[in-house]
Amino acid sequence: MRAILMGTTAAGVVLTGHAAWAQQTAAPAPEAVEVEAIVVTGTAIRGVAPVGSATVGMTREDLVQSPAKDASALVASLPQASSQGTTLASSGGRAAGVNLRGLGNNATLVLFDSRRVVPQGGNAQVSDPNLIPFSAIERVEVVTDGASAIYGSDAVAGVVNYITRRNYDGAEITGRWVNSLYDQYVIDGVIGRTWEGGGVMFAGSWDKNDSVPRSTRDYMRQDLRPFGGNDNRLVGTTVYPGAPGALIIGNTVYGLPQTNGAIPNAADVLALQGTPELYDSSYLYDFYTARERHAAMFKLRQEVAPGFELGYTGIYNLRENSSRAGDGFERVSIRLTPDSPYYIPGMPNPTANQTLVYNFSLNNPDVSRSQDNREETINHSIDMTLDLPRDYRFSGLLTYGKTDSCNVCQPQVNTTVGNVIASNASWGFNPYLLGSQPGADALVGGFIQQYDTVLFDAVAKIDGPLFSLPAGEVRLAAGTEFSRHKLYLKAQNTLNLAGDYQTSRFTKSMREVKSAFAEVFVPIVSEAQGVPLMQSLDLSAAIRYDSYSDAGDTTNPKIGLTWRPNEEFLVRASWGTSFRAPTLIEANPATVGQTNRVYVSNGLNDPNIPVTNPASGQSAVLSRTGNTAGLRPESATIWSLGGEYRPNYLPDLKLSLTYYNVNYEDRIENLPNQTLILSSPENLALYKDFFIAAPQPTSCVNGDYSTYNPAYLPWLTDPNAVYSPSTINDCSMVGVIAGGRLNLGQVKQSGLDFGVNYLHETSIGDFAFNASVSKVLNLEKSVVAGGPLFDALDTYGFQVSERGRFNVNYRRDGLTANVTANYVGSYLNNATITVGGVKLPDTEIPAWTTWDAGLAYDFDDGGVLDGVRVAVNVQNFTDEQPPIVLSGTTAVDLGNHNPFGRVWSVELTKRF
Repeated sequence: MRAILMGTTAAGVVLTGHAAWAQQTAAPAPEAVEVEAIVVTGTAIRGVAPVGSATVGMTREDLVQSPAKDASALVASLPQASSQGTTLASSGGRAAGVNLRGLGNNATLVLFDSRRVVPQGGNAQVSDPNLIPFSAIERVEVVTDGASAIYGSDAVAGVVNYITRRNYDGAEITGRWVNSLYDQYVIDGVIGRTWEGGGVMFAGSWDKNDSVPRSTRDYMRQDLRPFGGNDNRLVGTTVYPGAPGALIIGNTVYGLPQTNGAIPNAADVLALQGTPELYDSSYLYDFYTARERHAAMFKLRQEVAPGFELGYTGIYNLRENSSRAGDGFERVSIRLTPDSPYYIPGMPNPTANQTLVYNFSLNNPDVSRSQDNREETINHSIDMTLDLPRDYRFSGLLTYGKTDSCNVCQPQVNTTVGNVIASNASWGFNPYLLGSQPGADALVGGFIQQYDTVLFDAVAKIDGPLFSLPAGEVRLAAGTEFSRHKLYLKAQNTLNLAGDYQTSRFTKSMREVKSAFAEVFVPIVSEAQGVPLMQSLDLSAAIRYDSYSDAGDTTNPKIGLTWRPNEEFLVRASWGTSFRAPTLIEANPATVGQTNRVYVSNGLNDPNIPVTNPASGQSAVLSRTGNTAGLRPESATIWSLGGEYRPNYLPDLKLSLTYYNVNYEDRIENLPNQTLILSSPENLALYKDFFIAAPQPTSCVNGDYSTYNPAYLPWLTDPNAVYSPSTINDCSMVGVIAGGRLNLGQVKQSGLDFGVNYLHETSIGDFAFNASVSKVLNLEKSVVAGGPLFDALDTYGFQVSERGRFNVNYRRDGLTANVTANYVGSYLNNATITVGGVKLPDTEIPAWTTWDAGLAYDFDDGGVLDGVRVAVNVQNFTDEQPPIVLSGTTAVDLGNHNPFGRVWSVELTKRF
């Protein structure tokens, strides 16, 4: 499940590759299929395929053949998807999501057996596809159209439905080892039995991987000078010192000599002005977390009377992460007042406070700095179906789920103690003493942020035929849904002199949603009617009304049309509206809020917003992130037009083409690239509503708010704000970036999806050739509602216009082999940094192609190895390194590339 972390390079062989073989080849385990019970994504009508919408399907065989066994990255590897913020690589290995069209995790609805489950995550609520064991998944269906008329909120960019195994007889267990920058071990199994009118299935998995230090890749270190970037160990007064530490007075940084605990001589310190000993903190941090996951799924169904069936589905997931987080322990601010016994006399400005920057991590290596997160999810669903007269059916579903999450549980620098620990020697701490000392323990505080998320959902639906037309039956599905969502958050810390836990935040939110929906399927023309160029013509129309207790009402329709002129061609079209309500976390400013002193690039050449650090072209600002009250629901209008061609002269060839168009308004997202707000006059013009110019007066005294520009006070006194440790002098700040999650205007996106699938059978085996390409034609955004649109396509931080996957698969008897190319197109880095006082020019980032390969053999000869499958896969077998992208504090763009390089996996499966 881990090889998938690769984001854009995942799952090469599947998705489109083995669909052509699926009808000819025995499944890996004996299974019976009841056609009438098959789940269909994108429609509420039983027994009808979705009309007008483009879909992508992955069979169980596709999943088995994939080199990557991670449910989220299987979808992320689709050209129609994006790895922006979704893969385990981009989330540090904690939780993953699904992002179709690059419109964001929350714009894609994730379902399990067409059902919602309680979301996961703390600061951001998403449905992690890795919630269930990989062995439980029968197939995956992806609808790349908006579908709020069917499913309600979140189905803006599309729907991903993980359909689990049903009517499974037998047992299967798989062991997997993956080797990359980390090692991962997986045990995954499923067992099931069916009987007359019922069945049971249990699937379970365990996986564990070690962590990856940030320093493993040199382009993720702080010192980027080898790549033409900055040495981010020293930027302005933000310094990452070695064990002796550093000293800051005003805006000047000094090094400190080693004195064995004695107070340094001023002359020795002055000689080290601007040249402190530095240490790259990437050696103290993990990029990718150590993780252990336990997942289980239990399914039971029984026909209790003719036409009356009850079912139960239980899901359990426990995820524990551990990584070296640091959170400022490598640069702890120790305040030295003039009356402190550790104050250095003879330095400039002799009556001012001095700030000693102490590297706790280097001096106290045995003290844990590990961030340990734990998330437990339990989800129960009870469903029933009751056959009614005239082929009608009633369906009911009750779901209860709860996620308990310690989203951030870690040690944290006790800044309160840091302000006083050097004021009196009785604290037992000497900031000039190298190595471990008991007195330093007082600088270690604790931070715990706990989330509880609860979902209750009830759905009732009836469907069946309305009446008959010459072309067939008109069918209807109609129903109602009620859901209740609850969120509880409690944050505690020990940032006080006593070191006792205190509650810093406690908040709760609740939402109720009442919904009604209906869908009708109308066969307009059938083949039996003999209409020229009209083998069939089907129409569907759906509508859904949702009433939110906190976000208002919304009504969303959808119309679909599928026309088959003859047996070779199919044309489909759809139009509809969709919406997304803000999550309870997004809508509550008391859940997440942070206001930090940071340096940002300043390319304005504006004396009213001066550069405070000329070498790096940066200025100090107060930057606000977090959630915002009063968010409105997002809304979108989506239409698509496409078709398929299967020529009679080559029946094993399929060509497909789809055009889509999305107009997405009131987007809820973090202010994009907000640290680049001052990087150019053009950027400031776009973001002018989110920047408050506020140069500090000459009378400013660092730490004395009464002497500050009054514009800072509302932000510095915000009760919902959390502050990270900083050594930036407040009097050097030039303004406030009012960022965070906001309703940020409009997105207009259109594009084309191409697909080619061809199966060629020969005497030496069968070959399947597959290509899938997504081409974004247009991507325009506005930052504020009604604001001007700007072209964001193929620029840093936004969707790349070209993504593709091309693969060749071979099969003969039990042998399968495959080779896959994964392509991510080029784009413009228009967010370049300033180095040595000179802003780097915009840079074209080259396209990135990686290659995957796999080889497997399935023993099915009745011998001693019968039921055994052995597979070896390698992702990125050429070990292609990502292109260098200088746009921030690393030299890689994890939204489009990944740092893992070559990934090997060995898998052994036994079926019983």
